[in-house]
Amino acid sequence: MDQAAVVDLDDCAREPIHIPGAIQPHGLLFVLSEPDLTILQVSENVEALLGLPAEELLEHDLSSFLNANQIEKVQFALNSVDPGESNPVELALGTVDQDAKLDGFVHRNDGFSYLELEPVALTQGSHFLDFYRRVSHLTTKLHTASSLNELFNEATTGIRAMTTFDRVMIYRFAESQEGEVVAESRAGDVDSFLGLWYPASDIPEQARRLYLLNPIRNIVDVDYVPVPVLPVINPSSNRPVDMSFTGLRSVSPIHCQYLKNMGVAASMSISIILDGRLWGLVACHHRAPKFVPYEVRKACTFIGQMLSGEIARREQIEESAYQSHATATQAKFLELMAGSPNPLLGLVSSSPNLLNLIPAQGVAIVQGDKAHLLGETPGYDDLMELVPLLQGAGVSSCFVTKSLKNHFPLTEGMRDTASGLIALEIQREPQTYVLFFRPEVAQTVLWGGNPEKPVVTSEDGFSLGPRKSFEMWKEEVTGQSLPWTKSEIRVAQELRNLINVVAYSK
Repeated sequence: MDQAAVVDLDDCAREPIHIPGAIQPHGLLFVLSEPDLTILQVSENVEALLGLPAEELLEHDLSSFLNANQIEKVQFALNSVDPGESNPVELALGTVDQDAKLDGFVHRNDGFSYLELEPVALTQGSHFLDFYRRVSHLTTKLHTASSLNELFNEATTGIRAMTTFDRVMIYRFAESQEGEVVAESRAGDVDSFLGLWYPASDIPEQARRLYLLNPIRNIVDVDYVPVPVLPVINPSSNRPVDMSFTGLRSVSPIHCQYLKNMGVAASMSISIILDGRLWGLVACHHRAPKFVPYEVRKACTFIGQMLSGEIARREQIEESAYQSHATATQAKFLELMAGSPNPLLGLVSSSPNLLNLIPAQGVAIVQGDKAHLLGETPGYDDLMELVPLLQGAGVSSCFVTKSLKNHFPLTEGMRDTASGLIALEIQREPQTYVLFFRPEVAQTVLWGGNPEKPVVTSEDGFSLGPRKSFEMWKEEVTGQSLPWTKSEIRVAQELRNLINVVAYSK
């Protein structure tokens, strides 16, 4: 990729999507100053929906279009500890043609109060009770799921039943920020995206930040015409209004085109957040425009929070089980090493051994010019070449990689047994190392389009645009092993400390 294309990718990553200066047209936005709730900015469609020109509202208070009872409800919500918890604010405000009633939604951000108006949801009476039962049933299924796969499948199936989207997917981010579709529920005539990977550039960093701040977003119609907020510059702050928490926020036109290329007319996303990081998304797609009422969005936000908690809980259970196993195994290692003339030798010749501690295909203990091998490892000559490479590079006492050839090209020939390596330096002189090996995993990654071509040519040269093809792109990943987990790396570091205390402390 040439420099022009790289520059355009950087520009996309800096796109100020939190200050688009416009909203989606199915609702209204008012930016207010407190305490008098003066209207500083308003969306241009206020005249079309309420019959009131924007210029007649600006610098006036809410009494310009709300009665005293309605204003009291807005003020009560804003006076709450968390204004968002008071939503929706029941205003039942009529539109010009009376084809809809509008309720209010309030929040605070950047020193201002925000009032959004959206169509009233029809989830009253028996409809609401039926909806509540659906949510309750789904939360029970999530809590009792026996595995992560079952959890994901229950979540996608339940959210699709609750929202009636054509396709609901769970999209999980890898450490390198690419994303994989790990679960899916879809209508029978909708294409499957299950198992596809999408490049990190599909969701740039500033979009990920917004997913953390605002955990749900509904794009009602990808063909919508953005409605400007007037005036563009907030007269109090002298900058565009920050819409990070605004449900009506207009989205990037690049993203809308991206969805069109997938045959999607409406979408909704629900953030999956673990320990303050964006673990993934629940992505919902529809082939026709689709407005999701606030109550349904709120329920989906709750489901997203519960899903996040269940993922974290299961990961913690797995982590605790592995740590308990590691602690017990290390205690047995202590017995094996105690009093032995060569404490390290028992770790590969006895039971349990080092491969019972850390999942690997092979392990080697190198002591000077001797090597003790277990499982699938490089040969003796290769090991005697590898250790000086590690020493010469000045690697840390615990060196970890899933692609050894990327660090040391001379090890290319070892990739069948040593694409992945954990190297524990026990002593420098004589050279003493514990080496865990993983072989190459020749993964065929199915990309939703070519990850190497996120830019397209235009009349002006290069410009960033969504890929025009979502056909699977096969990329052979060579010279890489399965990654080492944080738990495995921590256990390896504990092992090094144990060996040094037992075998080499004086």
